Amino acid sequence: MSKKTDVLIIGGGVAGTSIARELSRYEVDAILVEKEADVGWGQTKASWAICHPGARWAPGTLAQKLIGESHQILDQIIDELDIKFKRLGELILAFNEEDLGCLKIMKKQGERIKVERLEIIGKTEIKRLEPNANSSAIAALYMPTAGQFNPHELVFAFYENARDNGVDMLLCTEVTGIIPEKDKFIVETNRDEIQAAYIVNAAGLFAEEVAKMAGGVDFKVTHPTKTSCLILDKCIGDVVGHIVTGMVDPNKFTSFKLVMPTFDKNLLLYTSIPEPTKGINDRAVENRIFDLTLESARLLVPDIDFERYIITSFSGPAARTEHGDFIIKAHEKHPTFINVAIPPPGITCSSVIGKRVAEILQKAGLSLIEKSNFNPYRKGIKSLQRSSPMQIRELVRQDPRYGRIVCHCEKVTEGEIVEAINRGATTLDGVKFRTRAGMGRCQTNYCGPEVTGILARELGQPFDSITKKGRGSNYINHKGS
Repeated sequence: MSKKTDVLIIGGGVAGTSIARELSRYEVDAILVEKEADVGWGQTKASWAICHPGARWAPGTLAQKLIGESHQILDQIIDELDIKFKRLGELILAFNEEDLGCLKIMKKQGERIKVERLEIIGKTEIKRLEPNANSSAIAALYMPTAGQFNPHELVFAFYENARDNGVDMLLCTEVTGIIPEKDKFIVETNRDEIQAAYIVNAAGLFAEEVAKMAGGVDFKVTHPTKTSCLILDKCIGDVVGHIVTGMVDPNKFTSFKLVMPTFDKNLLLYTSIPEPTKGINDRAVENRIFDLTLESARLLVPDIDFERYIITSFSGPAARTEHGDFIIKAHEKHPTFINVAIPPPGITCSSVIGKRVAEILQKAGLSLIEKSNFNPYRKGIKSLQRSSPMQIRELVRQDPRYGRIVCHCEKVTEGEIVEAINRGATTLDGVKFRTRAGMGRCQTNYCGPEVTGILARELGQPFDSITKKGRGSNYINHKGS
């Protein structure tokens, strides 16, 4: 069977779903295809989700330009999509005069895009703001507008709002070939053939591979290294109250080490280490990286036994472009084929990536007539964590399933899990990233079977068919291994 569409978006990460949401404003037929069983499972899932003020990025780069634009509409996006956001503020610590010189340059770079209230502070103010920070720091660049998203909620918000406004979302759909014709592309997938007048290639790590299918040779996305993060228990989530970072390379401001509280009150440790990948699917956390991340964290915040509180860790290849900047441009042979490559800080800029792509599509001939019935609003999943005692009582009165906790680590109820399934979750990870069921200290060891049972019941499927993250990851392994 063949489908036809005006625009085909390839890739369901934060870039692809943002683009889908922007195009859903217009009288345009659009389809988004994602090879995984859910959206946001590539680089987005491995993001530490900082909303950067922009001081680290050089003037004139597309990244810095889009960071500045994104902050102008940040409050609007938060309101429209009902997403969680904390404006934590960031302290970049300097331990010597070379570090301090870097802070002064970053301050000037931030001021060029009108980042508000940037200030270089001394030891006394560092101690006041962060009592546990290393007292050896001689100064810090304080950026109070820095904040943090929940990356999973952000991508689901774009996805749900785009879907509700008419974008056709095809999951478990992998592009296997692209045939350019005079006025369209014939796109072969593992399911249906799709005919599209325009293509937006937002396939993340796989974007170069997709571009080559259409004959592209001037678009390069590499993955030479990977990033790794450690997640610690909530009981030390208040060790710092800000995003506390430090320099790794004085010649590369976008490389840094950090200790920060997550939105859900865990603690996250990260450091920029050029650890070579062993392939595009390499997600192993190496012992060396594990140790170096702990060492970097102790430099920023000493006297804390981080290791004993580690719950989990994650790692993944990081997409990189030739010049280190964003790429949003038309294919060299086919102006109706748009390549999108968004290295970090893609989360920060996600709200305006779609606007940039829409402008390029319009220049290439796509008619953009605004819908009269476009609805920019989406509500988040109701939860105990986001509700007052009075609201919880009303939730339970309306649906008793909100009164039964399934995930005790994160206080997630059956009602929340059912709502996540109704919104599109079909796997354990789909539920986890929408509700946090399974993200606590037990890491699904206790709640996993019950969540699986709820998925089976609500989807009308056998218990043993439920998977962790799609095909080949069944929760019940009949081989017993």
